[in-house]
Parts: sequence; C-alpha cells; structure tokens
Amino acid sequence: MTVIASIIKNTRILDGKAYIGIIAFPLMLNIRDASIEKALMALVAGIFYVAYSFAINNCFDVDTDVQNPQKHGKNPIASGELSFAAGVISSLLIALAGLGFAYLTNPTMFAIYSTMLGLSTFYSIPPRLKSKPLVDVISHGLFFGALPFMFGAYLDGVLSKPEVIISIALTLHSFAMEIRNHLEDYESDLKANLKTTPIVIGKNLAEKLAIVFSLSSITLLLYLVSPLFVMGAPVLTIQKSHKIFDTSVVMLLLLYLVKSLVL
Repeated sequence: MTVIASIIKNTRILDGKAYIGIIAFPLMLNIRDASIEKALMALVAGIFYVAYSFAINNCFDVDTDVQNPQKHGKNPIASGELSFAAGVISSLLIALAGLGFAYLTNPTMFAIYSTMLGLSTFYSIPPRLKSKPLVDVISHGLFFGALPFMFGAYLDGVLSKPEVIISIALTLHSFAMEIRNHLEDYESDLKANLKTTPIVIGKNLAEKLAIVFSLSSITLLLYLVSPLFVMGAPVLTIQKSHKIFDTSVVMLLLLYLVKSLVL
C-alpha cells in the first residue's frame, strides 16, 4: 500500500459519514438563504474536519488499537502501514486545509469551526480528553454533536429556535455515541489503563446512560416535528393534531411489531 493510500485510510472517512451528515443537514436547511458557493465551501471544510478528527485520533490511539482486533485493521499506524510522524503531519495538513475553506464562509462559522477543531484535537492528543471521565462524553457531545451542526446552521447568519433544539438533541445523541464507542473499546481501554467514563462508572450504568441519552434525543426531535411545536406556521386545528397523534401511535406500534418479528 502506498503512503497516499495509507493516509487516506487513516482518515476513516467512511466511518465518519454520519458526522459529515450532521454538517450537511443544516447546510441544506439554510441553502435558500445563502450562496451555493459558501455552502460548498462549508461542506468541504466539514469533510476535512471529520477526516482530520479520525486521523489525529488514530495517531494517538495506537496504544489501544493494537490490542483491539476490530480497530487494528482501521488504524494504519497501529498496523505498521503508516509511520506516526507521517500520520501527524498529514493530519495537520488536513486540518489547515479545512481551516482555509472555513475561512471562506463567514466569521461566525470560522469561529465555530476553530473551536470544534481545537476540542477534537485535545480529545485525542495530550491532555487527551477522551481518557478523562465525564469530560470525554461532554467534549464529544460538543465537537461531534452541537458544534458541527451549528457550524452548518450559521450559513444564513442566524440560529433559529428549531436549530437550537436540534443541536441539543444531537449533543445528547453524541453523548450516547461516545459511551457506546467506549463500551466497544472497554477491554482494550482497560488494558491501556485509560479512565474512560464506562470504566469509571461500570458497564451496566454506562449502557443505561447511553439509552437515556438516546431516548432524550429522540424525544426532543419528536417534539420538534409534533403539533406541540408550531413556529412561523398556521396553528394546527385540534382535529388535525389528533390525527397526527393517532398516526404516530400506529407507526410506533408497527415499529414494535417489526422489532418483535425480527429479534
């Protein structure tokens, strides 16, 4: 494998597609009130951001990934395909490219981008926020939840009430994702003597917290699309609201039926 191929592999861009989606979604929401050129600049900056976050994390996760068969193949530094120095240098170049594209958007977006880039960096490098209980979950919720969404949402220069709700929901969901990621790495993190949140509070409590955060995120999003949340639109009649609630109950029951048949 060539060095270029190893560098691309180190970005784990396919693993980060959900986070790219977190940035692309608000860009699509606000595209009518902004230029397509700025939206494209923001999207490219977002792709570079996700690529950098995964790449720099790989560089400093060698100690745990060499002990984790599931992660070993995704980390070319741990597998010996790419040197640590090449991984760090290429990661920094990706970050600089992302900053360059973010600079071409607007001052608020650039400030948000710089903040989430800083958090993402110190999540992986010393003081390595990912190894500090509670801080690991909170920081992940910000740099891979609220901030990427807000970065895209500020394309039109403002943050609306629905966008605030969505950013909170994504923060909670990102909390859950971080706990789940740590649970997958539980054994290797334990061997590496890392003090992640699940290791400190225990597997059982961590699994319960992940479910609570996920359900809280879903509840907020359900509120956003429900008749209870009306903003800038004609107020729904009671009859229409009842129909929406009825449909929701039916859909949830069907979902439970599918789950029962599949599991």
